[in-house]
Amino acid sequence: MELRDKERARVNQPQRCSRDRVTIFILSALVLVGVMAWGPNPAFGTNDESDTLFNAAVAAREQARYREAEQLLLSIARKLAGGGNDSRLAAVLNQLGLVFQEEGQYDQAKLYYEQALAIWERRQGREVENVEVASILHNLAEVYQEEGDVAKAERLYLQSIEVAKQKLGWGHPDVAIGYNNLASLYRKQRRFVEAEALFRLALAIVRAPQENETVDPAPLLNNLAALYKEKGFYALAEPLYEETLALRRSRFRDRHPAVAISLNNIANLYHAQGLLELAAQYYREALAVSEATLGPEASLTGRILANRAWLLHERGLVDEAKLDYERALAVQQKTLGRDHPLLAVTLDRYASLLRDIGQPLEAGLIAGRAAAIRAH
Repeated sequence: MELRDKERARVNQPQRCSRDRVTIFILSALVLVGVMAWGPNPAFGTNDESDTLFNAAVAAREQARYREAEQLLLSIARKLAGGGNDSRLAAVLNQLGLVFQEEGQYDQAKLYYEQALAIWERRQGREVENVEVASILHNLAEVYQEEGDVAKAERLYLQSIEVAKQKLGWGHPDVAIGYNNLASLYRKQRRFVEAEALFRLALAIVRAPQENETVDPAPLLNNLAALYKEKGFYALAEPLYEETLALRRSRFRDRHPAVAISLNNIANLYHAQGLLELAAQYYREALAVSEATLGPEASLTGRILANRAWLLHERGLVDEAKLDYERALAVQQKTLGRDHPLLAVTLDRYASLLRDIGQPLEAGLIAGRAAAIRAH
């Protein structure tokens, strides 16, 4: 499984710009911050205590200190609830959605995004168009893409991009983030020509001189690399993946899930080329970073474990592979749910391992469960 770059984009604050075939999950990454991350939220500009707490929560989230961010945001929400400042409460709910989305808890994230959107619709009607709403729409699109509802995700991406272009201008970095994430969706649908064009357009915008914007191109580079890898253009993908990793290590060292995603994706690239020793090395590093930053039961950790289990199986290390598959399945069932398509992929691979080690009965049961998920 390749990890699609979640530093995809949502709107919100500073970090903007903030999933495969060949059957390696592509987790694109990390979230980009708000629907995109459009600069400081105008609802929080009064320099009061809530403003200070909000900025601290955003900083904690960007550094993957999710429990701290959640507690700060819930504290602000309790203070704002019933106070009449709906725009500030909507901004807090959007941030809470990002916290849970980046942890892979998509149902909870969607709940917060929908609450935030409902606040704006109550205030200004269902046709409300502003940057904050574009951010929420974009973040909801991310969740629907993760859940496999590509039609709804595409509609929401297009809607958020149109609002962003109208309010910010077509050359704004947040518009580039929208193009990047829509391109990731098209790549998942194997609409490669459209995807590549949008990725390149997004990179052109991000690399153009910006007056007051500092945009991280790493997610865009990661996703373009994933496209080239999927098409078998490994020589084009490798330098883009390496540049992405270098940018993220420069920014985060080894203290952020985005670094684990980059390491996983490079491992996938080497795995696809049959460079199994190199792939194993990068999977080890990716797993260590993910466990250190998110924990052993995080969604990202589960995906990396599933990738490494497949590699270990191919190398004939069946005992180690079995342990990784079992760990991965436990994590994925908890974080993705029992009917997720990625769970079916891991179940199929585990069934193949069980057949290879002489357990055909167990293998048949596991494969049957995978088939039931796909038929669901």
